[in-house]
Amino acid sequence: MSDSVQIHPVTSRRDLKAFVTFPWQVYRGDPLWVPPLIADRMAALDRSRGPFFKDADVSLLVARRDGRVAGTIAPFVDRARVRHTSRSEGGFGFFEVVRDYEAAHRLLEACMDWLRSRGMTGVRGPTSFGDNDWPGVLIEGRDFPPAMMEAHTPPYYPEFLERFGMQKDHDLYAWRATFDQVGKELGSDSPGGASSDIVRVAEAVRRGGTFTIRKVRLDRWAEEVAIIRTLFNATLEFIPDAVPTGEEEFRNLADQMRPFLDPALALIAEADGKPVGYCVLIPDTNRVLARLNGRLFPLNILKVKRYIREIDVVSFKLMGVLKQYQRRGLDALLYVEALTAARSRGYKWLDGSLTSELNPAINLIAKSRGAELYKHYRLYRMDL
Repeated sequence: MSDSVQIHPVTSRRDLKAFVTFPWQVYRGDPLWVPPLIADRMAALDRSRGPFFKDADVSLLVARRDGRVAGTIAPFVDRARVRHTSRSEGGFGFFEVVRDYEAAHRLLEACMDWLRSRGMTGVRGPTSFGDNDWPGVLIEGRDFPPAMMEAHTPPYYPEFLERFGMQKDHDLYAWRATFDQVGKELGSDSPGGASSDIVRVAEAVRRGGTFTIRKVRLDRWAEEVAIIRTLFNATLEFIPDAVPTGEEEFRNLADQMRPFLDPALALIAEADGKPVGYCVLIPDTNRVLARLNGRLFPLNILKVKRYIREIDVVSFKLMGVLKQYQRRGLDALLYVEALTAARSRGYKWLDGSLTSELNPAINLIAKSRGAELYKHYRLYRMDL
């Protein structure tokens, strides 16, 4: 390795701006890349404002070749995850690098050294920062834009990570279906209006009267976000190593989604007035971000409402039913109610993401319902 690549920590706002805007160099000319909002990314990575920093140790590192930025990486120790799993495993995110393996090697080497110095014995990533924040590197699926919270990475990233010595941890998948397909499943487009099995189950549950389905109330936003967060954490307890999402982190993400949210697509199920399940379809924010080039102000803010009205993809991100109410058809009722509403509102595509290979049942369901696996991601790990 030569001395022309140097690793520097981010120590100033100027450094942070270089860190945040570097991806524009990596993805120049890539029509599928969706630029993040620079102001949001600056806030998220600001130690005084980013909610992740309150219970994590983070370092932001920049690789420079002959003085020019060639790559970035953010090693971190998520203390909540370490406590929850009882494993000394760190992570890394915001890994971006030009096609320069020496720069990638130096970044990864500095990342591992930083994690070792904090007592970590393993590393997993990339995630930026949580497991739902653009996880993994893209293995297959470069013919269609990524939906919200899905990563989009150059084809050489897997090669660089594996050359460094990282190994597969597990794979993640994104599924898609047209609403023409969804209409057939819902029975609205089939001969004689014949319903699918899932619609028949939903109808039986509806007739039973045990559950009521209501829309999220935007005028009681804080209360509704707290309800969905409680359900979200409770319904993920069966997943190995799933770490409960903190109140501030969840609220911050919800607040970012609020301008895009359609209340007809955000549903809460209740039994005897108690919230027991939820389903949220979110109009794909990437269809707006792709048109802003990272900048909301001053002119783009005037166009955003029009861009939101033009979104034709809805993303199936959040759904869950409390354990004691599972196997009673409530998930089918939520699914049918949400998809029927989305179809009636004119959406063209349904994105389902991300599912894990560690949860084969959900992948089998997606495939059996006619969804197409259109993106394949991989998370890596390494012993330190």
